[in-house]
Order: sequence, then structure tokens, then C-alpha cells
Amino acid sequence: MASGDLGALGFWIFIASMIVAGIWSSSRREAEKHETLRRIVEKTGVIDEAKLKELFSPAKDGKSSAGGGYRALRITGTIVMFIGAVPAIFGTVALIVRTMGPLSESGLPPPAFVLGALLISACIVVLGAGVFFSSRFAEPPPDSRTEPPAR
Repeated sequence: MASGDLGALGFWIFIASMIVAGIWSSSRREAEKHETLRRIVEKTGVIDEAKLKELFSPAKDGKSSAGGGYRALRITGTIVMFIGAVPAIFGTVALIVRTMGPLSESGLPPPAFVLGALLISACIVVLGAGVFFSSRFAEPPPDSRTEPPAR
């Protein structure tokens, strides 16, 4: 077995262990909720509906808000698209400088390198656009308008 094979094996074992740990953690959390409910019923004999909703509703940490994923996807997509423009600008400037007369022999990057930079730029911009447009599938913030203003 080559060392690369062992590295790949280790990676997949790590991924599998993270999945198992996540499943175990969520099952333990649910088991503890049911145990808490059982103890409440044992001690009081009555099920308080407010406590029941509090116990089985998703935890609110106060940091997340409605539309947070929507905003995060939009911001991340915009930043990635602008980062993708950097190799395009670099490639274009390098191509322009290379085509200038006496400077063309000064050891500037070859055209294949410039085209590679433009290809990488295009890939990064498409990735950013995909992240940006995937925000359409996230819940928008409650204060945003999704329809045009009434006339």
C-alpha cells in the first residue's frame, strides 16, 4: 500500500468518525430530552405545555435570526465573485504588458500562464455566482421586499 493510499484511508476514516459522532450526539440529546420529560411527569404528575414546548423546540442561541443564511450566502457569493476578478485583472494586465514591444522579452509570464489565470478567474466567479444565486433557496429576512413596490 502506498503512502497516498494510507492518507486517503485516514481521510475517509476521519469523515466516517465525524458522521458517527454527529449521529450519536443527536441521539443522546434526544434521549436526554425524553428522560427529562419522564422525570417531570414522575415528580409532578402533570405535563406543563409551556415546558414541553421549551424542551422539544429547537434551541435558540440568540445569534441566529430569520434570513441569516440568506444574507450569508449573498455576502459570501459577492466576496467570492470579487476575489475571482483578481486573477482576471492580473492576467489581462500581464497579457497587455507582454504584447508591448521591447518589454515582451523581459521574462513576463507566457501566454499559457495568462490564459490559465483567466480560466481560474472564470471558475472562481462562477463558484461565487452559484453561491450568490443559491440564496434564492434560503429563507429571506422578514424585513426584505421580494416584490416590486406598488404603484
